[in-house]
Amino acid sequence: MNCVINSSIIDHIRKGKKLEVIRRYIEMKYRISIDMESLKERIKLMNLKLDF
Repeated sequence: MNCVINSSIIDHIRKGKKLEVIRRYIEMKYRISIDMESLKERIKLMNLKLDF
């Protein structure tokens, strides 16, 4: 499940989606609630160069 969520995060970031949109998508699609801080930390751990 980790790789599915990570790949969807990467795809949405490349498309230019906001973090709030990504968070709502994960909640609707996979029924996993994730807060913004956890999402930001996950992106940092994937070594993606983003400014929040």
